[in-house]
Amino acid sequence: MQFKSKQNDQQILHFTVIRKHFFLDRIYYLKLEKDFIIMSSETDFKKPKYYLSLSPDTEFEWIIRNQQLVGFLFPYRNKIKEFYGDKNHLTQLKLQLGKIILFKSLIVHYKFLLYLDQGAFGSVSLQSNYITENKFAIKALTASNKQLQKQIMNEITTLRSLDHPNILKLYEVFKTNSIYYLVTEYIDGKNLKQLYNEIHQMQDNSILCLVKQLFEGLNFIHKNNIIHRDIKSANLIIQKDGLLKIIDFGLACFDGDQLKDYPKCGTPGYCAPEILQNIGNKNQYDSKVDVFSAGCVLYKLLTSKSLFEAETSKQVLKKNKNCLFHIKEQGRLFDLTKILVKQNPLDRPTSFQTLQLIQKMIDDESFDVNIWYRNTFNCNQSTSSLLSNTPKNVNLSKSNQKTLSTPNSSIQFFSNTINKIIK
Repeated sequence: MQFKSKQNDQQILHFTVIRKHFFLDRIYYLKLEKDFIIMSSETDFKKPKYYLSLSPDTEFEWIIRNQQLVGFLFPYRNKIKEFYGDKNHLTQLKLQLGKIILFKSLIVHYKFLLYLDQGAFGSVSLQSNYITENKFAIKALTASNKQLQKQIMNEITTLRSLDHPNILKLYEVFKTNSIYYLVTEYIDGKNLKQLYNEIHQMQDNSILCLVKQLFEGLNFIHKNNIIHRDIKSANLIIQKDGLLKIIDFGLACFDGDQLKDYPKCGTPGYCAPEILQNIGNKNQYDSKVDVFSAGCVLYKLLTSKSLFEAETSKQVLKKNKNCLFHIKEQGRLFDLTKILVKQNPLDRPTSFQTLQLIQKMIDDESFDVNIWYRNTFNCNQSTSSLLSNTPKNVNLSKSNQKTLSTPNSSIQFFSNTINKIIK
């Protein structure tokens, strides 16, 4: 027996499972609610025997036999009870729980294929699911201390709250001892850092279509009150079908938590100056830091050069902090870049405004970015003054900073990819 319904926008599952006993097996009715699982021998659930509260820290283990999902282990009075059920019902339960809690025993679910990336804080591997044979990218992160554990759980919570075509999708999370395994979609493609030379040869509208995807993802992130805080070329991947994906939410935070953990974060050369200038971590900043970073990405797409060119990383950081750059190139894409990297965040458009602007530029090749900016921000200055790159000292308070609105292929591969986007 099974039925589905909705309660408080949360999917509810209800089906029967079997609790195996030595003499006689018993049938129980299982119901998944938003915050708990209950099982009862009666259909009315007035006196459920088994109850499990669900939270991001809850751990749950499945029973896999002959590479098939056949049941689960359920905690009860300091003991573990085995329950079995229909594989389709269990698969649906696993899909729903993957959005909420942690699972155990990754190796019985996934087969390791190869490493995609390895770094100081963890690794990313390509693995296939034994049951479905589908491929996934699995990010392994070690929580060696409470601060790292908190950061990992923050990334998990953030990704679980986002479901958008231009954002990396998280399916489920496993935990073994102090290691967390984030099972995400496998993106077969390259990041923008690997594609600069190819993109540099593309037409303006092709680049606009690419950047539009970036801002579609950012707009969705910001509408969900999240700030990415590490938008850069290496964190933007293009699939073979042309779809752009924003990845790596390790530094992301919910709007309002900017100053709680890692208030000064990001990558030199892409970081918004208000983050780097935040003396004593007292001044709040908002989602427009991601808009600035996207402007840095756009400039590099157009020129293959960093906005803050320097010989050493220390010099890059200094230029970045003081917003010292000069855009000498001409054209409407460079005009767009200039308004995205305004030093004062109050002079920058939001991701939603930028998305609207890019669509107008795509629809009309003669659309004037400077006039749009002047009209949108009700400025009286001349266009040249508005788009000036002269740095100014800005130390915005929390109240003043709130805004008004809410891996190897050829150039031909990327050309085909972009053409798919335009079509």
